[in-house]
Amino acid sequence: MSSAEVAAKVVKDLEPEEFKVLKALEALLKDHESLTIEQISSKTGMHIDKARFSVGKLNQMELVIRTGRGFSLVSAGLDALALKILADEDIVVGMGKSIGVGKESDVFEAVTPDQRFIAIKFFRIGRTSFRDIVRKRAFGKKLHHWLLVNMDAAKKEFHALQVLKGAGVKVPEPFALVKHAIVMERVDGPRLIHCETFTDPKAILETILKNVKLAYRAGIISADLSEYNVLYDGSDVWIIDWPQSVSIKHPNASMLLKRDVENLLKFFKRKYALQYSLADALEHVSK
Repeated sequence: MSSAEVAAKVVKDLEPEEFKVLKALEALLKDHESLTIEQISSKTGMHIDKARFSVGKLNQMELVIRTGRGFSLVSAGLDALALKILADEDIVVGMGKSIGVGKESDVFEAVTPDQRFIAIKFFRIGRTSFRDIVRKRAFGKKLHHWLLVNMDAAKKEFHALQVLKGAGVKVPEPFALVKHAIVMERVDGPRLIHCETFTDPKAILETILKNVKLAYRAGIISADLSEYNVLYDGSDVWIIDWPQSVSIKHPNASMLLKRDVENLLKFFKRKYALQYSLADALEHVSK
């Protein structure tokens, strides 16, 4: 069972005091990876016995873990906080099945108060190798805790999606950002890598390049574009996963744009024997 499924299972049964503890642990992440019972009691204003009881329940539910110096928040605890806020703000009334599991995120089906099906993306950066990811990406030197990295990545992608959607790029529409979770439009369709043979692969490629061009005009480069980050819904393509995106003013912008386009051309050449000039493609998307 994933941490989001654990959170969804228990979130309705949590007492207000237990949410206070989760909020205290999350609020102090920048300075403390763990808190003692005494610190939790002080931060929440709860009697120390009540704080100890609440933390014990959270530990049993696997929303926090005991460490040498106290208790630490884990993914399921942050998931529970996000789901509670989404429910309290009438954004989501229920979470459904998993619709995507990747190295750096889990995506679940969700339902809005008006019974629309949408998606919640929970960031899981650090699930595999936290130190390597922090070293390679510009998330900021002060983000020493992987939960903070996930919240920062969610904020970055949410902002990128807002800009891209406004520029006409085919991306899922973002509805809300809470902690490390983005509520967005649900897109049904396989990733490009899993698609069957297209009748006109050149048209599909040029549609993707058109979206890359629109993103570039909006000042954004994916920096992670490949056949794994493009969905096909049966009639159109969607570009997903933008937490690594950079500004066109980034010092490595040209190199990253070239890599994105080159990844696409290599895939279409390998799978569909489609020959397409890299120079022409780059000139097209960047002018």
